[in-house]
Amino acid sequence: MERRGSFRKALGILGAALVLGWSGATAAVEFDVAADTPLVVRSGEGKVIVRALVRPEAGRRQERAPLAVALVLDKSGSMEADGKLEHAKIGALEALQVLDPRDMVTVVTYDSSVRVAVRPREVGQGARDSRLTRAIRRLSPQGNTALYEGVLVAMEELLPFAEEGYIPRLVLLSDGQANVGPTSRGEIQALGRQCAQEGITLTTIGLGLDYNEDLMTALASSSGGNAYFVHEPSTLPEIFGRDMKDAVSIVARRVRIKLRCPEGVRPVRSLGRTATAEEENSLEVTIENLYGSGEKYALFELEVSPDEEALSRDIATVELSYVDPATGKELREERRLAVSFTDSEGEASRARREEIVSQTALALNAEAREKVLDLVDEGNAQEARKLLHQRQQALAAMPAAPGSGVAPSWLSDEIGALGILEESIASSGTLSSYARKQALNDAYVQKNQQVPATTSPDLSPDISPDISPDQR
Repeated sequence: MERRGSFRKALGILGAALVLGWSGATAAVEFDVAADTPLVVRSGEGKVIVRALVRPEAGRRQERAPLAVALVLDKSGSMEADGKLEHAKIGALEALQVLDPRDMVTVVTYDSSVRVAVRPREVGQGARDSRLTRAIRRLSPQGNTALYEGVLVAMEELLPFAEEGYIPRLVLLSDGQANVGPTSRGEIQALGRQCAQEGITLTTIGLGLDYNEDLMTALASSSGGNAYFVHEPSTLPEIFGRDMKDAVSIVARRVRIKLRCPEGVRPVRSLGRTATAEEENSLEVTIENLYGSGEKYALFELEVSPDEEALSRDIATVELSYVDPATGKELREERRLAVSFTDSEGEASRARREEIVSQTALALNAEAREKVLDLVDEGNAQEARKLLHQRQQALAAMPAAPGSGVAPSWLSDEIGALGILEESIASSGTLSSYARKQALNDAYVQKNQQVPATTSPDLSPDISPDISPDQR
């Protein structure tokens, strides 16, 4: 637990501040493009990291569009253990506390079959609506896990509202492997992509140690949703509440960032996020959703050919496109980025932007975590440990922040976290289910700048954990 706190602290330093008291209004978007260094050494390798950052614009808020939320709850027999289903019920009711009365909600449950426990309806009084709470509280565990059908039914319930201008969001909870209906990774991932094509954000909550973390993470990634690994069922209300706080604070949808480079500059790749290259000398990254809880960014690695004569040159044009969630209109902004040339390595080093350098290190760590999991799965523990050791050395070699002489705290936290992962592999040649799930979730959170759940919500008497038998 201590390591998780350190990891969250690192994200807090480098990411955006939490806004847990967000009112549910949207804000205009600020768009900033900068390089990790404004100075390129003529005799150097010409490597530049470009960060394209979007954040809510402070002080400018407007009414948001209503949400249509589907809570898709696993109630298979395994959900009986450790009170998992009871805590999931409390989590569902906590989600209702965050939504507005005008938002729409549906509850879909799945075990060996699928049932719409709550047909789409306005939230109204939410957790204080006796009919709504009774429908949730009476759920009981049984059967197997028809995960595919559960997502499909929920998607079908949301689609009519998406067509009417509601912002659709599907929250999927699972504690086990899909074992009824379509169960292959390819089939379920295709369903996730279909959700994304329909504009449905799909958040996944993996509970316990038996669910398929690769599949659940891929589902979230397909639509820009959040992905959570929950080891303790008692934290489910916190997780449901955190995700709904993001949902009601949505600032921009279908966020895309496209980078184009002129002749003499080569876009090498995107760091952390997946990029496409439909045009020559360009890269495009999809971020999907920007929330009021913080900023998000894409990082691009460029190779800039040295210019012996010019003092400076343009290296990129970066375009932001997104959909205003209140009006449904697509908006675009564009920025041009230039760097200057210098013959002094010291001058270039002093000019480096430490925030971007740090964010680049986190993106590389996320990539390393994912690669390590692949290597361990292939039985190549030695290469996995070597990669983790290399990342620790690279972090240890990072210079202290200018003027402080002290390395930032997140740096030692990350070195320690990677060291623990390396030791875990060294002791057994593999990773435990817990360590693997945690490493993959850490990578996803880092790559997507997901705000972790860090505080437990206040539970009103209406959603107390003490659910009597007659309310089930």
